[in-house]
Amino acid sequence: MADVSVCIITYNQENFVAQAIESALIQKCNFEIEIIICDDCSTDNTPQIIQSYASKYPNKVKPYYAKQNIGMLKNWEKALKLCNGRYIALLEGDDFWNDENKLQKQYQILERNADCSISFTNAHIKYENQKECFDKYVTITGEKFTTKDLLQYNFIPTCSVMMRNNISDTFLHPAYFKSPFADWIIHILNSQFGSAHFLNGFTCTYRIHHSGVWSGIKEEKQLKNKLQALECINEIITQPKLKLDVKQSRKKLLQTLCAYYRLNNNYLNYLNYRIKLLLN
Repeated sequence: MADVSVCIITYNQENFVAQAIESALIQKCNFEIEIIICDDCSTDNTPQIIQSYASKYPNKVKPYYAKQNIGMLKNWEKALKLCNGRYIALLEGDDFWNDENKLQKQYQILERNADCSISFTNAHIKYENQKECFDKYVTITGEKFTTKDLLQYNFIPTCSVMMRNNISDTFLHPAYFKSPFADWIIHILNSQFGSAHFLNGFTCTYRIHHSGVWSGIKEEKQLKNKLQALECINEIITQPKLKLDVKQSRKKLLQTLCAYYRLNNNYLNYLNYRIKLLLN
């Protein structure tokens, strides 16, 4: 049995997936790991690349190939449920780790901090059309964060996460499947079990490219997706005080959308979201 399951999802990432897998294979750990890879019926060479690693490391790399496209949310669900480790490290097929001691550091953090359900770190942001990595993903300061903090916005780089394996048939709330993306919802669900511990260092790289699930869409769509995800989170949150935090975050997003449409002279949408803001 593995102590840590590296959980990788892929879809049409032939240019990146080898680097993601390699970054997991080079980890220096004093515990056993397994690498679960769920490919969502890629139409490029991603499955063949994955299989080459599975053939070379049959006891460590465990691939699963969807026969038809099931979508990112279902693919994450499938991958998470296949993880056997006490801890799960998340990694999408277009990102990678750049610290060979990443898993060891986070394992020790979670072993020592029973009150924490998540360990996360900072990440470099790599723009695919540039040679160097620029910017840092996490700009907040502090060590431990709660559900209340996460309701403001998603400040956790998915590729940096190691989480306790709390996965069960009831872990993924039905609202999760209505969300336009998975990570923010998963972090909120994990925060119900404990705090998120921030290791202030760079252990991974988040890649921005034109075909990325998030980075490949325009600003307007990103704002709308955040608003939709927040509606899903509102279904998950039951505590009255946290409901007020969700409402405040929704207000800020609506204000941002109003400003976006006004700046772009789209007055019909501006009025539409202005009304939603007044009714918030």
